[in-house]
Amino acid sequence: LTPRRARRVPNPGGGRGSHNEPVQLLRYGEGQYYHGHMDWTELELYDNQRDVWIGSHFGHQGRLATVFWYLNDVEEGGETFFPKHGQPICEPASRGGKRTRHCPGAFDPDMKSCDGGLKVPPRKGSVILWYNFHASGRGDRNSLHAGCPVGSNLTKWSANKWVRIKPLHSTARWIAGHPAVKRHSWVEGSAEVDPNACQMEFLNEAGVQVDVMWKADQGEAHGHDLHKIESVLVDGRSSLNAFRGHEFLLRDDSGRASNLVACTPPSSAFALSKDFVLKVTEMRPEL
Repeated sequence: LTPRRARRVPNPGGGRGSHNEPVQLLRYGEGQYYHGHMDWTELELYDNQRDVWIGSHFGHQGRLATVFWYLNDVEEGGETFFPKHGQPICEPASRGGKRTRHCPGAFDPDMKSCDGGLKVPPRKGSVILWYNFHASGRGDRNSLHAGCPVGSNLTKWSANKWVRIKPLHSTARWIAGHPAVKRHSWVEGSAEVDPNACQMEFLNEAGVQVDVMWKADQGEAHGHDLHKIESVLVDGRSSLNAFRGHEFLLRDDSGRASNLVACTPPSSAFALSKDFVLKVTEMRPEL
């Protein structure tokens, strides 16, 4: 059912899904939730992190739209929550930046709360779609969303698919004079370095597409669970921000999984071999 529905998701490039990320299947058990987050990159939060700016093409390569399927009914909890629903857009005619993050009536809510805002209950067969960018290309801060805790003795099954602004394999490089540098107030070397922050990089040399899976600690009641972060194409790379001790593995569609590896500050890089072993390698040099 999901693949058939996934094929109906439009591709803004007009081709064979070149802008569409693979479908991600999600399972939430009792009490599990996903705190408030954006599906696009707020560049003003990433001073001195060129890899983030390059990866998002200075704000021009992001998840334009999110398609979210509900695969079962959930009698209690599990809603998709939009906490900033109804808030004004700060300086709607501008292209965004730090000064447009807050204005009268527009504030950041408690990212762990499911109070107020707009809630969409999980109903089998329902699909919701929202845009993460304005028509101007500016990220929409009102697209902030969360997954509310699932009720007692219940399970929520869902799936999502992201449609990107540019084709998935588009590349970029650092441009010091790019207009976004001024708009988002980049300051070289201005960020305070968290001693536990860690950049993680994976190189896929296994010959098949794989998914980066994060081993999340759900607390004593639920133990550990694996959450998909993103997919990595054959011979592709994945770069992500993590913290000391965060553990990851790579897994293909058949369920074959690599060994677990942990991030050690300031950075850790691993290559996945054809026999599905993650081995330490060198970080890609900064562009």
